[in-house]
Amino acid sequence: KDKKTNTFSIRATYALPQQKAELSVTYLVMANTGVVKVTEDLKMAEGEQASDLFRFGMLMQLPYTMDKSHFYGRGPIENYIDRKGSQNIGIYTQTADEQFFPYIRPQETGTKSDLRWWEQTDKAGKGFRITSDNVFDASALHYSINDLDDGAEKDQRHSYQVPQSKYTELCIDKEQFGIGGENSWGSWPLPQHRIAYGDKTFTFVISPIN
Repeated sequence: KDKKTNTFSIRATYALPQQKAELSVTYLVMANTGVVKVTEDLKMAEGEQASDLFRFGMLMQLPYTMDKSHFYGRGPIENYIDRKGSQNIGIYTQTADEQFFPYIRPQETGTKSDLRWWEQTDKAGKGFRITSDNVFDASALHYSINDLDDGAEKDQRHSYQVPQSKYTELCIDKEQFGIGGENSWGSWPLPQHRIAYGDKTFTFVISPIN
């Protein structure tokens, strides 16, 4: 706590024994303005190796009705590191339901890349803005990541069978694994579109919108 600036620093540290790594999240709360600076820091044990990451960022579970996204980045159609050339950088507004695409087989959907800022509000316009020193990715859905991902064993189901979340699930990512599929969706992303496991840091700022 800094009494002069009325700021508070809170740090949470998580041990990742299987990956032999440590993840720390630091929240710098500026009480006078309501601004929160978040730093996510992943440190890997020296000499250790692990599989690639699919994404590096954070998930916020917001009230279901806080489902309006207003953003400056690539859109309006979902786009990823290896699937973004067709989407122009601009300012767009979408609801969480509009960001979900009902693929025949449920899967990752809705992400927008090369974001400069992202606002998440309710219908009355109350919420917050997210900014970062570098471009980032984000999406807001009424579905959880776990429910959209079957894992290694694929279930024979369709999008209408995925249960809706009771939250608006906001993903904020420094980076995300590419889509791949250069040979009709059988291949993995090219090496430059993957996320190699290793030390990583992601900092973003949450500012209130009244």
